[in-house]
Amino acid sequence: MGGPPDGDDTSASGPAASRAATRTPSATPTGADAPAGRGTPTASAKPSPSPSPSATAGPTLPSGFSLYRAPQGFAVALPSGWKPVETQSSDDLAYRVTFGASDDPRTLAVTYSTQLGPDPVAVWSDLEPSLRAVSTGYERVGAIRPVTYRGMKGADMEWYSVSQGVRVRTLGRGFLIGGHRGFSLRWTTPADDWDTAANRQALKAFFDSFRTGTQ
Repeated sequence: MGGPPDGDDTSASGPAASRAATRTPSATPTGADAPAGRGTPTASAKPSPSPSPSATAGPTLPSGFSLYRAPQGFAVALPSGWKPVETQSSDDLAYRVTFGASDDPRTLAVTYSTQLGPDPVAVWSDLEPSLRAVSTGYERVGAIRPVTYRGMKGADMEWYSVSQGVRVRTLGRGFLIGGHRGFSLRWTTPADDWDTAANRQALKAFFDSFRTGTQ
């Protein structure tokens, strides 16, 4: 569920943001966005004026990661060399920031939504038809799973799709922060590399380090 925009896209992570965005070559997003009710950021596909990652702070980070503090207010640990490759926003303050690197086929998309329903599982379920419509080779992996993330109500959904001729796998974790607002983190990697030690470490670093800006 999670994040913001309604939309579909085969590239970012997190609930859906409908994008008219053009992608930068370094991003390889897949699939629409995680549950976000409405508010879809209109794509301004350009790198965000991002501050550089800072190695201070929060949780202990794995070697090769540093804490990135986004101008939108959230923070997340990123692998060395990663930066925003696409940013989208909408009039209702929803946005999506996709991170990656030109030499890395993986991406992380952070989506913030402002019009979410009260059930994260239902948010993902409502989003799935648009994901299927815009994603080549879309195939959900298992059931949509309710989760509790740092005490917040959330849900995980995983799916396969094809991006730039490569089969990829995405995990979207959406969670509510109150007032119909929520985030989603969408992690996408080549399907054949999904369960490598490096990718497991990266996903854990994202989940352990992410802060909404109010935490």
